[in-house]
Amino acid sequence: MSTKPHPTAHGLIFAWDVRDHSLWRLVGALVLLMAAMSGFFFIFSIVHPVTQRLPVTPQHVISLDPRNPAELALIHRAQDRSFALLSDDDSASLVESPLLAFHPSFDGHEIKLRELEPAATAIHQPRLFTAAADVLPPVPRRAVDPVVAPPAANLHAIISPALSKRSPASVELGGIKLTQPTRVQFRVAIGSAGQIITALPLSSVEDADVMRQLHAAVVALRFAPSAVQPVEWGEISFRWEVAAAP
Repeated sequence: MSTKPHPTAHGLIFAWDVRDHSLWRLVGALVLLMAAMSGFFFIFSIVHPVTQRLPVTPQHVISLDPRNPAELALIHRAQDRSFALLSDDDSASLVESPLLAFHPSFDGHEIKLRELEPAATAIHQPRLFTAAADVLPPVPRRAVDPVVAPPAANLHAIISPALSKRSPASVELGGIKLTQPTRVQFRVAIGSAGQIITALPLSSVEDADVMRQLHAAVVALRFAPSAVQPVEWGEISFRWEVAAAP
């Protein structure tokens, strides 16, 4: 495959022989701009504002003595004129205006206070109700049924069937206020002599004092002696029973 020769004689990649004239173009543009700015000063003129000086009139201060009647009269006249009680001498002669005179609609009116209206006569109406009046009809008293006293009940211990043969003679526990007897249960160990060796509460009540009284009453129970087994286990629960009528 043939290659074409480079048109340059020296065979350089960059055109190093070409001279850059952009700097001279920039200088020429800057000179042209300065000439244009200078021409503005010849075309337009700058006028500075001139402050207008007001004519100053010298004022003379005259000291007036109030003890002199003539000077006191001048002082009073100056005070009245300051408060617009007296008009100036120059304003005495009114200049007729070619325009129509404007008279507002409220010209000549004066603001006056309205007369107070008489107070309305208080009307006393009869009072239908008073604080002491009884507006409700009398209510008959309701007949109250006599309260029947509940029959006396005693707390009894219920022996499990395993210990029913050795049940104590009296299972009544007095002086203990147990509100929910069905929730309390003890597991007891009975010795050969009938005494309770161990009483373990399977469930208890919220009141600790009642629980201590109930534990002491259970430990005080005495079962029938047995020579067959040295230790026998069983459960004791509780319930309320109505006392028999004498």
